[in-house]
Amino acid sequence: MRVNEYILKEIERIYNEREFDKPVIVRGTIRQRKILYRLESARIDLMRERERITKQFEYTTVSVAGIIHDIKTPMALIAGYAECLQDGVGDKDYLKLILETIEKLQGIVDSVSLPKSFNAREDVDVKEFVSGRPYFYAEFNRYRDMVEERGIKYVIGRLPAITEWFCRNSATVGMYINKKLIDRVVQNIISNDLRYTPKGGVIRVIFSKGRQYFYIRIKDNGSGIKRADVPFIFDRGFQSGSGGSKGLGLYMAQDIIKRHGGDITVKSKQGKGTTFTIKLPIVPMIK
Repeated sequence: MRVNEYILKEIERIYNEREFDKPVIVRGTIRQRKILYRLESARIDLMRERERITKQFEYTTVSVAGIIHDIKTPMALIAGYAECLQDGVGDKDYLKLILETIEKLQGIVDSVSLPKSFNAREDVDVKEFVSGRPYFYAEFNRYRDMVEERGIKYVIGRLPAITEWFCRNSATVGMYINKKLIDRVVQNIISNDLRYTPKGGVIRVIFSKGRQYFYIRIKDNGSGIKRADVPFIFDRGFQSGSGGSKGLGLYMAQDIIKRHGGDITVKSKQGKGTTFTIKLPIVPMIK
């Protein structure tokens, strides 16, 4: 694809299709690269704005939950007054009490106000900015006991510092992720490794960096995958001839990573082991 066509396609993807997670690859002449640098910077700004809206949405959700809690008491009082009025119990002016309680209830409802800038979308993809180095070490380390209890050696490599053209003033970068979804991906892959790695085997987690991506490789020296099965293991409902579980987990893992603007691939050799590689886009961390 010609560079100018690529620029137009990237603008369409980011501004019209609202796909913010995949980085803009910079190439072409000096002028074209300058345009793409600015487009990548704008993409990151949009991701930060999405995070702000997401946090605003979460704050509003908590506020609404608090309001719901607060209105339970006056609602219970109104119900009690109405019941007493219906049964003719007591000598209080229940209609007056009901009206007074309704006024208090109205005051609680009126206190709810959404910020003018708030514009919730049902399709917002809830992600938060995390520091890649401590987050992913902790994420993989939480499975250490489970792996070692099976008699399997578990090795987590060092995480590299990342400094690239778009974050020259930052020694550390992070990424926008949905923690719950990423945890599902890691759990699924570690579970697969445990299923096919025998006692005495090794599972290694290796971190590396590219220009705009963070790479996580999870390697084992287990039984591996049949060569004929490798192209299909991310297919929905795929089941190996060995009688393994249907491939919904890996299908969902790939879908989750792609929704983060990345990719997940596999290399395997039967009897030699398997390597899953997760690729996630990185962005500079604001200090």
